[in-house]
Amino acid sequence: MPHPNPNGLASLVPRLAGRRVLVVGDLVADRYVLTEPARLSREAPVMVARYQTEELIPGGAANTAANLLALGAEVTPVGIVGADRNGDDLMARFSARGVDVTGIVRDEDFVTITKTRVMVGDPNRMKQQVLRIDRDPDGPPPESACEALLDRVRERLPDADAVLLSDYGYDAVSTQVFEVVQGAVGDRVLTVDSRYRISSFRGVTLATPNESEVEEALGFRLRTMEDLDRAGAMLRDRIDAPALLITRGKRGMALFTGDAPRFDIPATGSDEVTDVSGAGDTVISVATLALASGADVRDAARLANAAAGLVVMKLGAATCSSDELITAVAEGSA
Repeated sequence: MPHPNPNGLASLVPRLAGRRVLVVGDLVADRYVLTEPARLSREAPVMVARYQTEELIPGGAANTAANLLALGAEVTPVGIVGADRNGDDLMARFSARGVDVTGIVRDEDFVTITKTRVMVGDPNRMKQQVLRIDRDPDGPPPESACEALLDRVRERLPDADAVLLSDYGYDAVSTQVFEVVQGAVGDRVLTVDSRYRISSFRGVTLATPNESEVEEALGFRLRTMEDLDRAGAMLRDRIDAPALLITRGKRGMALFTGDAPRFDIPATGSDEVTDVSGAGDTVISVATLALASGADVRDAARLANAAAGLVVMKLGAATCSSDELITAVAEGSA
């Protein structure tokens, strides 16, 4: 359904700047190793790739924070990283942007969550991912780190216009953290993006699961639009949220609010998707900012959809600028 006034939607974008958002979640270091093919190995039937360079991109909750920063928000990230190289690099990326990193707990007994992607391709062509190496903590964060995280959440909550919970399943967004946030947030915007336990977050302003996360939460497949309607009603009732936005990849998004029928938002942008990594982070970031800026939930969802259409055309967990988003919605793609 096209927006009757795309320029009105574009006018929302400048209002996103300056909003203060507290991001609590699992901070991830996405490291990209860029190479070019050289020859076949004599040691094994594998390709030898020549190293070119590597880059660290904020991932997980850190990518959510990066998306907010790209749109001019004032972001305070709260999470846990290790006292290691990847933790150092992630902190440095934020510090270089002027972000207050004092909410990030450093712990010597914790390994910074890191996803290393090996990319191979000729210099003038798009590189392809051939291998991903994950470095995950052996278990939940140490109790001392969790206590420090709770303290930092409590200290920073009063200054936030909105709170965004980014739960990738590494226990930064614990039950205790959610209880503290929920007890103090009042009538401010509280949003959640949870990979494995969306049903645990009752009473949030908006949740943005994808279809597979909904299926896992409810225990049935979304094969038809009737299934989608049933799932939207069930999950929204389960988490007692005013709004539920289910992301559906190339099929766009479905918004469920109140007693209104499902509101479908077609996917935007080019059909030639480069990388879907982090698109969900973009959706929750833009929707949170729009709601905190006073937008209604339909416009917030449309704006988030347009932003997602932009970032999937970029490599890695990417962001979009205010100018890019204004152009996208002004051209009617939202």
